[in-house]
Amino acid sequence: MYRSNMEIIVKIKSLHTFTTVARIGTIGGASKELNCVQSNVTTRIKALEAEVGVSLFNRSRTGMTLTSAGVAFLPYAQEVIHAEERARASIESFESSVRMLRIGSMESTLAVRLPGILSSLRAKKPNLRLHIHSGPTEELIVKLLQDQIDIALIGGKFTHPELRGYPLFAEEMVMISATEFETPEDLKSLPVIVFKQGCSYRDYSRRWMRKSGLAPNEIFELGTLDGILGCVASGVGVSCLPRSVVDGSQLRNLLRIHTLDDPERFIDTYAMLNPKSVRNGAVEAFLHDARTTLLSN
Repeated sequence: MYRSNMEIIVKIKSLHTFTTVARIGTIGGASKELNCVQSNVTTRIKALEAEVGVSLFNRSRTGMTLTSAGVAFLPYAQEVIHAEERARASIESFESSVRMLRIGSMESTLAVRLPGILSSLRAKKPNLRLHIHSGPTEELIVKLLQDQIDIALIGGKFTHPELRGYPLFAEEMVMISATEFETPEDLKSLPVIVFKQGCSYRDYSRRWMRKSGLAPNEIFELGTLDGILGCVASGVGVSCLPRSVVDGSQLRNLLRIHTLDDPERFIDTYAMLNPKSVRNGAVEAFLHDARTTLLSN
């Protein structure tokens, strides 16, 4: 039994080595990331190639590239590695401590809602390690499906057969402009400043502009919340954002809020989970604290 377990561990290490070399492209770079000497990396790759009976890499002076066999083998190696990670997580779930939580969030939620939730959670779980990634909804969904994050906080209901969504809170969308613009008529000629493609708030902004008769307007894309708020405050354009984001902004005195006459202006924020991912209790702790914190505010 001991020998069988050791063989499994060695094979998993070989697969980790293979996927690392495939991603980085050099033995030297892989050895640094794996924290081992280059000869060990070379030995593991050769042993793996001998076991599968084909060459997995093309070798040159500039580095390593996958052969056609290596390309075909890569997703299976990644699947085994993910299975091993989930197996470790299932063991950790029986421990009392919560170790790591990988959160993907829209930038607006990260700026306004997450700080209070995470502060409460860390007070109860001081050993919790957090990995935070911000991005638009479409990007977060991809990361969740690829098991790169444990939870995705997105705006609006998103249906996917492999995912489950849990509503946490609702955001009221408002139109914002510089204070000099007082009426909707003043906004007709202004560009609409939105997040980049894939953001649910961007989609809402464009739908509302068309429905309200303000479209077509010129569209400006910006990648950050601070950039959007700054441009709007300067009179460059207008934007649709959650009221909570505007109220909490340092630029609030330079912004005018225009309430939207739209029954669909309230957009739920969902916590999206991948049921196939085995969790170590961190996600459940987050959801509990999120609901508790939001209800108390």
